[in-house]
Amino acid sequence: MTPLDPLQPLRQRAYRYTLEDGLADLFVGLYTITVGTATQNRALLALAVVYLAVYAMAWRWLHDQLVSRRTGYAELGEQPPRVLLTGSLAAATVTLIAVAVVTLSSGTLWNLASWPSWAPALAGLILAAGFIQTAWRSSLWRYHAYAALSIVGSAFFWLFPFGPSINPSDRLTLFLFVVGAVMLVTGIGLVVRFRRAHPLATLGGDDGQ
Repeated sequence: MTPLDPLQPLRQRAYRYTLEDGLADLFVGLYTITVGTATQNRALLALAVVYLAVYAMAWRWLHDQLVSRRTGYAELGEQPPRVLLTGSLAAATVTLIAVAVVTLSSGTLWNLASWPSWAPALAGLILAAGFIQTAWRSSLWRYHAYAALSIVGSAFFWLFPFGPSINPSDRLTLFLFVVGAVMLVTGIGLVVRFRRAHPLATLGGDDGQ
C-alpha cells in the first residue's frame, strides 16, 4: 500500500540524524532544570524565554561541530530541540497560569495552602506531548521513554504523600528536576558514545589518535 506521504521516511531519517548525537537530550534536560528553578521564582520565567533562544543557538553550533565533522553535513529546515525546549517552557508556564487561577480564586495569589497538588500532572502531560511528537517524527524510542517518564513521574509527584516535608509548589519543581536530570545524563552518555562511534575523519589515513 502506497504511504500517504512518500517523503515521510526521508523526513524521519533527517530528523533522526539531527537527534542521534544526544546533544538535544543534553540541552533540553539542562533547560528543563532551568525552567524548574524558575517555578520557584516566577520572575525568572522571563529569563527562561531568553535562555530558550540561547540554548537553541548553542545546540546548532555544537551540533555542527560534533556531527558534521564526523558523519557529514545535512541541512534541516528546523531545529528539533526548539520544539522540545518550547515544550519544557510551556509545561512550566501553562501549569503556573493554571495554579495562579486556582490560588487567586481562593483569595490569595500563589497561596501555598490552596496550591493544587495536580500541578505536576498537567506539566507531565505537556512534556509527554512534545516527546511523543518527537518520537513519531524521529522514530527514536528513547523519546517514548521520556514520555512515559513524564506521565509516571508526574503521577508520582502528584499522588505521593510527602506531607509537610516539602511545600506544595515543590512537587512541580522536583518533577521537572527529575525529568531534566534524566535527559541530561542520557544526553551526556549519548554524546560520549557518538564520539567514540564516529571519530573525526583525518587526511592521510591517520586514525585520529
